Amino acid sequence: MFQKTSRLRAWIVVAMLFLFMVINFADKAVIGLAAVPIMRDLGLSHQQFGFVGGSFFLLFTVSGLLFGLASTRIKTRWLLALLSIVWAIAQFPLVGAVTYPMLIACRVLLGAGEGPAYALAAHASYKWFDNTKRNFPTVIVQQGASVGLLLAGPCLTFLITRYNWHAAFLALGVVGCLWTALWLVVGEEGTVDETPPASERKAGGALTDAPAESVGFIVRQIATDRTLVGGIILTFVGYAVVSVNFTWFPAYLRTGLGYPASETGWLFSLMAGLSIPAMLTVAWISRVLKDRGASSHLSRGVMASVPVALAGIFMLCTTADISASAKLVCYTIASVLSQCGMTLSPMMIGEVVATRQRGAWLSVVTALGTFAGVLAPPMMGHFVSVAHGSAVGFENGFAVLGGLLIPAGLLGIWLMNPEASARRLQLRRMLRENANAQSPAAYEESSSDTAQPLKRSV
Repeated sequence: MFQKTSRLRAWIVVAMLFLFMVINFADKAVIGLAAVPIMRDLGLSHQQFGFVGGSFFLLFTVSGLLFGLASTRIKTRWLLALLSIVWAIAQFPLVGAVTYPMLIACRVLLGAGEGPAYALAAHASYKWFDNTKRNFPTVIVQQGASVGLLLAGPCLTFLITRYNWHAAFLALGVVGCLWTALWLVVGEEGTVDETPPASERKAGGALTDAPAESVGFIVRQIATDRTLVGGIILTFVGYAVVSVNFTWFPAYLRTGLGYPASETGWLFSLMAGLSIPAMLTVAWISRVLKDRGASSHLSRGVMASVPVALAGIFMLCTTADISASAKLVCYTIASVLSQCGMTLSPMMIGEVVATRQRGAWLSVVTALGTFAGVLAPPMMGHFVSVAHGSAVGFENGFAVLGGLLIPAGLLGIWLMNPEASARRLQLRRMLRENANAQSPAAYEESSSDTAQPLKRSV
């Protein structure tokens, strides 16, 4: 009976985290859906609106790092509640009279609240499932993002066209408050007794103490570990596409491809809706490969990276001399495939780092990768402004995105290797343990002796 209750509670938490991500991505999407009326009412240029889109990610990275480190000491239940309240607070000032500086300030605050969101949500779900059972709940939580976009398209567009864009921000603020209240009632911290990753075991199989990792250790690990570097790269290019979608995709539909305002919301939702079966299929194939004995390098690393490279090809196709509908299809496929890296990367990182430090590591990698959001929307705004709002400006931006996606996917195939990364981290921890038991001179000799085997393990 206890196991059934625990299993039910686990899926209740997953459902709440799914709704958490629904709200999270609806908050992100509203600025793009309201782009044209906001630029008209506030008299903003394309360049200025690009900075509005990029401002959302200004503190995204910083807050991701801070909350990730805080997750090693504070329960994720409280951190998630704090984030959702910040989201609501950031929406309410935009209900009344709005100025350009106020709009930027609210988007910066919202970005600070949403920076750690996915990493902490994934970390919270991992506490209820062991490594072999995480694919499905992880995809469910992540697809809250797609459903958020799916619902945001028609719902927020209806509010914007029926009333005004201020009403859309009001609705999001109210929904954020309601989620927080419900989460404080039903949200709990998972206590699953999972098998620690190989990086937490000594050579004989015994567990290490997994001490808190110093800032220097974290910096060295990020700079030298192939899986962590690959996760940052795939997250970076994925978020470059995501941030452009949030800020510019509805405007591209209207001013670039000539679709009416009444259709942009549905087309925006269609693109988001198609990502749901695509991500579920990728996760299912990954799970089947893993169950049949395939390495994580193949079942997760390759499965995350190949779609990203294909996304770059389809993104470049949007610049070809084809019809508007064909351009829309190519862009939609590219957008969906570009997110595969962000779906599977957290699971690979969870295989490598210490369980106790997983929330911090997920936040660090996500925060560094999502810095793309600071750069991509202003870049697109620059191209569109130079082209005086025509489709050529958007296509120039898409060409840059395609040029990033293809090499990122190819690099990911080579870099994303959790087994090798776990062995490397295990040896590093052994060296640190030896350093505590030896004199500085003896440790220097030990480090020199183990340098070559360490390289071969990677």
